Amino acid sequence: MSETTQASNQSRAHNSSLEPQSTGKTGVDLAPVLISPSQTLFRIQLLIYSLMLLFASIAIFPFLLTAFYWFILWLSFVALLIVALRSAWFSKKKAPIRLSVFQKIWRLQTAGGEIRIELCDEILLWDAVIVLPVREILTKRKHRIVALSDSMSAEDWRRLRVWLRMGLKDNV
Repeated sequence: MSETTQASNQSRAHNSSLEPQSTGKTGVDLAPVLISPSQTLFRIQLLIYSLMLLFASIAIFPFLLTAFYWFILWLSFVALLIVALRSAWFSKKKAPIRLSVFQKIWRLQTAGGEIRIELCDEILLWDAVIVLPVREILTKRKHRIVALSDSMSAEDWRRLRVWLRMGLKDNV
């Protein structure tokens, strides 16, 4: 099941009793959701980097004895892969972030402090992946919050998905 939600003001009639009810001018609030770095995403990155190393090694192997620079080229490629793996490892060890919406104000709590954000593009909402494109209100820097199902508890995952499907249109 794939679904994208436009982050714009859209009016709709409340014809279902299962939809979250608006609390006047404040909209529907989202309790804080803790989003941790995904182990699955790290494993996928590790697999891709390993395959890149394997295929590059197979491609360069016939040329290693013909000229000295092929070996240097292969070593520099390995060094770049090590840097990319190190970056992925450190991003895996980052502190989790806390996302909440209170009175139509989106807040992102990180280790560095609280940031007020707003949606800037379409939200990608799949069964196993949620991508929230956001922009900092003060600096206008854009970020993408990628959450896989193993990034948070099952209750937080369900609550965020339901809120994005039902409450977002009333809250933007």
